[in-house]
Amino acid sequence: MRSTRSSTQLAILLILLSAVAGLLLVLLGREPSPGPVATPLPPATWTPSPTATMMPTVPPPSPTPSPLLHTVQPGETLAGIARAYGVPLEELIAVNHIQDPNLIQVGQVLIIPGVLVTPPPVGSPPPPPPPTSGPTPTPLQRPALPALTPSGPPLVEIAGVLGAGDLARESVRIRNRGGAVSLEGWTLSDAGGDRFTFPRLVLFPGGEVTLHSGPGVSTPTDLFWNRAAPAWQSGELLTLRDAEGAVVDTYVVP
Repeated sequence: MRSTRSSTQLAILLILLSAVAGLLLVLLGREPSPGPVATPLPPATWTPSPTATMMPTVPPPSPTPSPLLHTVQPGETLAGIARAYGVPLEELIAVNHIQDPNLIQVGQVLIIPGVLVTPPPVGSPPPPPPPTSGPTPTPLQRPALPALTPSGPPLVEIAGVLGAGDLARESVRIRNRGGAVSLEGWTLSDAGGDRFTFPRLVLFPGGEVTLHSGPGVSTPTDLFWNRAAPAWQSGELLTLRDAEGAVVDTYVVP
């Protein structure tokens, strides 16, 4: 009885061992399933970047100088403006195409010949601020013209010409709208060579003296040239100069 049971157990054990051995054989002989195939990356290609082209630097054009302009103020004359800027009166008349030098209007803009103003170049840094102490300089400031006040500098002008060509009536009025001035050595002339030299005479503020071409006795208000023939002609330019020869005023005989 015991021998039969032992045989049965041995048989079962052998069957189990055979099953385990068969399972191991199956597992060892099974091929592994293929995994995902890695796709090779394409070879990297190098593309050269375009070479930057250096453009030549073109300097900005130089600023073009512009003429200096002057706006006529009340009481100013062409001769006074020319003297203030130090330019010849004839050039001032020519460059502004003035037909009658005695007819300039307040507010009229005149070109000052030979004087140019150069603007700062584009992109240039602003000028440094003026110093806080002392007077502030003003660049390109227009020269100060004589003030029209009795206590200021003289402002002598040719006020008018009467009776040109008629010796008995021909006369020139000289007027002072500024401070007192001595006319000694001053001259009044034309392009034809006629020239009168003023004697010792002081013209006070607001004063006026009349120069007569004909004969007579001079007084502080009337001077007589004692000519035998008229001096002035209609259309010619009279020029009043001071003792140093500087042009003070001009006037076209009507």
